[in-house]
Parts: sequence; C-alpha cells; structure tokens
Amino acid sequence: IPSKRHGKIFRRLRHTYFNVYRRLFSVVFSVNLIGFFVLLWQSRETGVNHLNVAAASSANIMAAILIRQDYIINLLFRVCWLVPLSAPLRLRRAMAKVYEYGGVHSGAGFAGALWYLFLTVVLTRDYAMAVMKSIPIMTTSYAMLTLLCLIVAFAYPRFRFLSHNVFENTHRLAGWTAVGIFWAQTVLIAQQLRKGTDHSTWGTIIRLLPFYFLLITTVHLVLPWVRLRKMTFHPERLSDHALRLHFKETMAPFSGIAISDAPLKEWHPFATFPTPLGNGGGGSLIISAAGDWTQKVIANPSTQYWVRGVPRTGVLSMACIFRSCLIVTTGSGIGPCLSFLMEPSRKQPCRVIWSAPCPEKTFGYDITEAVYRVDPRALVIDTRLSQKRPDMVLLTWQMYVESGAEAVFVISNPSLTKKLIYAMESRGVPAFGPIWDS
Repeated sequence: IPSKRHGKIFRRLRHTYFNVYRRLFSVVFSVNLIGFFVLLWQSRETGVNHLNVAAASSANIMAAILIRQDYIINLLFRVCWLVPLSAPLRLRRAMAKVYEYGGVHSGAGFAGALWYLFLTVVLTRDYAMAVMKSIPIMTTSYAMLTLLCLIVAFAYPRFRFLSHNVFENTHRLAGWTAVGIFWAQTVLIAQQLRKGTDHSTWGTIIRLLPFYFLLITTVHLVLPWVRLRKMTFHPERLSDHALRLHFKETMAPFSGIAISDAPLKEWHPFATFPTPLGNGGGGSLIISAAGDWTQKVIANPSTQYWVRGVPRTGVLSMACIFRSCLIVTTGSGIGPCLSFLMEPSRKQPCRVIWSAPCPEKTFGYDITEAVYRVDPRALVIDTRLSQKRPDMVLLTWQMYVESGAEAVFVISNPSLTKKLIYAMESRGVPAFGPIWDS
C-alpha cells in the first residue's frame, strides 16, 4: 500500500478537522458573522433594533429545520444524481459529499442560538431603559435562551454519542417548546408595538418578518408527524444477533425508514432493500443487536412499528454517479449496502468486501447469497475463523486497485468507517461513508 499524500498536518486539516461537514458549518456561520457586523455598523447611531435580531435568529432556526426535512434531503440527492458519468471525477467526487448537509443544520442552528442570545441582550437593554417594559417578554426570552443552550450543549458530539436518547429527546421536546415560546414572544412583542397605533395585534404580527420564518418552521415541524402511521412487517429471525423485517410497501430506490415502538421517545433508522425480482414486491430491512432497543426487538419482534414522513435517501445512493465502485462493510452494514446492490435500476459494476462473525449463520443464507449474486467474487470474511482481525485498509486498497473502481463506499461502525475513509482519501481515493451527525 502506498504512502499517504502530503504532510500529516495538511492531511489532518483537509480530511478530518476541515471536512465537508465542517466547511459547510463554517460557511453558514461566516455568513451570519458578516451579517452581525453589518447590523452593528448600520445601527451604530440608532441602536440595534430587536426586530432585526429576531428575524436573523428565526431565519437561522428555519434553515436548520428545513435542511433536515425528508423531502428536501431527497431533492438534494436527486439533483446530485443528475451529474453525468462523463463529468470530471473531481466534480462527481465533490457532489457525492452531499450527505454531509448536516453542516448546514448545525451551522444554522448554532448561529440561530447565538442570534437569540444577542436578542436577549438587546431586549434586556430595552427593558432596563424602559423602551419595552414587559416582564412576560423578558421571561419568555430567558426561558427560550435556556432551552436553546440545552439543545446546543446536548448536540455536542461527545455528549451526543454518550447518551443518544437524551440528545434525541432534548432536541425534539426542547425544540418544540422553544418554537412555542418564540410564538408567544412574537405575540407579546406585537402587543407592545401596536400601542399608540391603529393596528390590531394580528395586524401587527403579519407585518413582522419573524412571523413568516416561524410559520414556515412550525409547518415543517408538524409535516413529518402528519404522516405518522403504523406499518406492518413480517419478522424473520436470522439469528440471536439479527432480525429481518419484511414489508409489502414499495420504497423509493436507495432509501431508508426510521421505525419506533414509542414515537415520542426514540426513532431508529434502517436502510431498506428491495425483494429480488420474481419473489413478489416490497422489501425488507435488517436489525442487528447493537443496543438495548435492538436487542429487545430481536428477542421479541412485533408485526407493526410506527413510521413517519417519507423514506429518506441514503449515502450509498451517490454510488450511482460513479462508473464502478467498491463497497466495504462489516456486520449488519450489509443491510444498507443491499439497498444499492439489489436495486434493479443499478447499472454500474460493484465489488464487495464484507467482514462479519459467521456471516451466513448470523444473517442467513438468503443475505449471503444476495451478496454473491451481485459480486460472484465478493470477499466475505468470517472473523470467527481468523486468528486476528483482518487488515481492512490493506484489503480495501488491494481490491480498489484490482477492480479499477472509481470510488470506495464504507458502511461500518463509526471508528472503522472514519479510519477507512481517511486511509483512502489521504491516498487520493474518492471515499465516502456515513458521518453520524444526528
């Protein structure tokens, strides 16, 4: 295997510390920083107007919500699919990173929280100067600021990984509450502004820019829950460590769904893959024992689970803009890989490396056979038969060179995924994989 390109510091900066996710975060945050200084400059004589700050905060919160909507994510992927195979590899490589859109979400969310902090400072100043003497407005301001601080704190990667359920519940419940408080505060501010005018409270509200940002935000918070429904599955226990859930609905290509048995508490996303042609319609998903919830489901599967929204396009869908690719996966990562490998519309050749303990015994003959149907020369590694763990970096490089693939896609645990992607990218190989940003 060749040496890594460039110096260590440059490699770390480019592929780790300043990856696409962080670049998007930086762009969004920089735009807001410029806006902040422009606002200060324009308000140097008259003082900062709290309505402008409220508009900036609500606009960023709206952007953070919109970029997480299923239909917008699917649209982003479909736009990137339009890039032809004849386009330069450099362009296709850049477009394939579309799955790091979460940088926009975190950048806008963090900026929105900082704008709201500034709004609270401005309102506190106005309260102290008796410009807007309203205890309810000040109470809602500090209540919402507290909630935004909680959301930002629990979204920090280290806290998020330590207790994902706490992060998810805080993000959802505190987020809903914060938006509700923002609405209450908007009404309270409108009531203050209408004093001495001929406008009603409603007439004042519709003249406020934050009203429209909040309206769009609220609609999109509700939208996924409008499609909350129970979906019927036929469970097939593959082993004590894996479960396959079959369903009859037809899913969009390369997509996944999140399922739950308690929709207000936790959701678990899984990639879906189609049933082979000739075996009926529908598809299935694989659940592997990776925590308390998955172990409970495998031990006692249900025939119905909650789903919401629309199926969301996944990382592997971007393999369709490359002439050929190598897919590297471990354990139950084979499920998401099958969403691409078994898609009837797929045209390009694919090679597969799959490492798992007792693959056929754990995941069943059908899954193993499906891998070999796609790639008769697939490298399927039974880690129970090995004296030591396989060198996945070396194996990936060797098959990448042997197959002449244009890109490598990795679906594994966070540690190995990051390791393989860094190992390939630092040697000039286009490499992609999930980033666990939510």
